[in-house]
Amino acid sequence: MDKRNSKLRKQIGHSSVIKLLISSLLLVTAILASSCSSPTAEELELERNEKLWQSQNITNYDFTLERQCFCSADWRGPVNIQVRNGVVISVIYVSTGETVDPEIFNNADTIEELFGIIRDAYEEKNTFNQKAEMVNVTYHPEMGYPLTIFIDVSKMIADEEQGYTVEELVAR
Repeated sequence: MDKRNSKLRKQIGHSSVIKLLISSLLLVTAILASSCSSPTAEELELERNEKLWQSQNITNYDFTLERQCFCSADWRGPVNIQVRNGVVISVIYVSTGETVDPEIFNNADTIEELFGIIRDAYEEKNTFNQKAEMVNVTYHPEMGYPLTIFIDVSKMIADEEQGYTVEELVAR
């Protein structure tokens, strides 16, 4: 009887060790799989809409842009922007008709740059070098360009949120 009990304990001991090893292996596999960065639904939506925009090959267009930020009024706009052959040729304040200092909107004065702002929020390439905690974007359903963008890099940081609204885009 002692030999059978001893043999049974060894079998139970071996099967417990095997179950523990398998469980550990599955846990490590799950951790490694979750740490691999696969695109989020929002990043896939960005990619799809950017491709839609690019497929139209629009290099000449006008649009109105307004920035929402905790910044001075001259940095918010709204401004009318003209792009020809992919290059900005004018940025004019809607309210006064005056030309805008080129440095004020130079990071957001084309649709391509707006796509870049969104991508940077997802990829930790913003001012704070961290992935934004909140990125909300709506895209034009037929043309793919961003209509509204809202980015909150950190809910713990006050007044760093930024937003953009694109209106009246017209291909020329």
